[in-house]
Amino acid sequence: MHAARIVACLLVLFGVRSSVCSLPCDFIDSVNITDGERLPNDEIRHNGVIYNKTYYRVIDYDYQDFATKRYVPNYVRGCLCAVRICVRLCCGEHEYLGKRCTHTDDYLPILVNVSATEAVDLRNHSLYGFLYGKPCEQVYELLPEESSADEWSIARNGSLIIADELLIQRNQYCLAPRQNNGFASGLVCFTTNEEFKYNLYPVGMLLSVPFLLLTFFVYACIPDLRNMHGKSLMCYVLGLSVGYTVLSMVQLRVFPGLSASCVISGYIVYFSFMVSFFWLNVMSFDIYWTFKGVTGVRSSETKKFLLYSLYAWGCPILLVATAIIADYTDILPIYLRPQFGTTRCLFVENKLIEFLYLYMPLLILVFMNVVFFVITALRIYKIQCETSVVRRGDSKRHTKLDNDRDRFGLYLRLFIVMGVTWSLEIISWAVDNNAWIFYVSDVCNCIQGFLIFALFVLKQKIKRLIYKKKGDNTTT
Repeated sequence: MHAARIVACLLVLFGVRSSVCSLPCDFIDSVNITDGERLPNDEIRHNGVIYNKTYYRVIDYDYQDFATKRYVPNYVRGCLCAVRICVRLCCGEHEYLGKRCTHTDDYLPILVNVSATEAVDLRNHSLYGFLYGKPCEQVYELLPEESSADEWSIARNGSLIIADELLIQRNQYCLAPRQNNGFASGLVCFTTNEEFKYNLYPVGMLLSVPFLLLTFFVYACIPDLRNMHGKSLMCYVLGLSVGYTVLSMVQLRVFPGLSASCVISGYIVYFSFMVSFFWLNVMSFDIYWTFKGVTGVRSSETKKFLLYSLYAWGCPILLVATAIIADYTDILPIYLRPQFGTTRCLFVENKLIEFLYLYMPLLILVFMNVVFFVITALRIYKIQCETSVVRRGDSKRHTKLDNDRDRFGLYLRLFIVMGVTWSLEIISWAVDNNAWIFYVSDVCNCIQGFLIFALFVLKQKIKRLIYKKKGDNTTT
């Protein structure tokens, strides 16, 4: 528990000014419980829901319309969605929806379908808890009595399912009891033109994939490029290719919500990007090891590549296995589980979860890469100073040093491209995607395939090898 609090507090380092730790859940999934009843063991009862100290915090900030942050006097806020299945109501606790939200003292049932044959009043169901207020500015009402395409039900996790295939996350819809109608109305967030721009992002990633695949096939088809450096690069671009492809399919809603294909695609995306991160780390370490000058340690390229593969494929497998175990066992509390496939195909949109399962491993690997490159750069400078005179008569040593130095420069440029891209990604995540840097991050991701292709294929040396390969094939 203490470790979880420390990790939550680390999020403050990403631009959150607060005298206390942030919530262990997203703000939009929490409620103000300051007026709740204090119970023994630091528990709080609010609207019939009991929160232990793991699921609430004293905080000093609020959000206007869930978008604009403002600082307020300290108050207590509880993570309702960590202890109940959350359902969002468009209006307040004692309000119904007419032309606008209207107060009433009458009992208003929240009658909804939870399956094709079962309807329940959510107010009388102990598993459910309610969030209040429209989650977005514009919503439209589903009309199942007029169109079968608008038929909807509430899933086990509180999401809304339209026509048995489209999954709407709990913060993309709200329910509204009607004064003269037993069944509640379902209202879904309307996709504005600004949101439509984000749909171009997966298309941009798909345009990057052919350049990654071209890089892979060039290095796979030319024997001279299938050395340690080439095979590591092939594994790296393969991970990116699969990750970009499946992530684009997820964002284009190819996989139905709550389906097995949706969950599996989420794990594939997670695994693929982890693979690319770890292979970039391998390439950083390999060039560091080349210039480290360790004597008495010799191993064949095959053995070295097997060890690298064990690390760069094994660690992502362990991370995915950890996520699966966390999701399908009770080892961890729910607020520490990634929950793949619950509100979306990937892990839940939660700062703590995203930090633990994605950004923390990424930050560790980026830090390691920086250390490797700095040490290697200093080592190259030292070697150049020591051998500037001696190596004049040693052309082989001169050639090897220049080749290794060129490879270092190539890896460094790759790391800069990836480092800038993922640094922007981390910053945009830390500022809640509400800044211009979010667009810069998207553009960098979309052109990443071309940048890698330009760095590793559009070179004179590679062009000569391609022409040579083509000439050999023509001769035979």
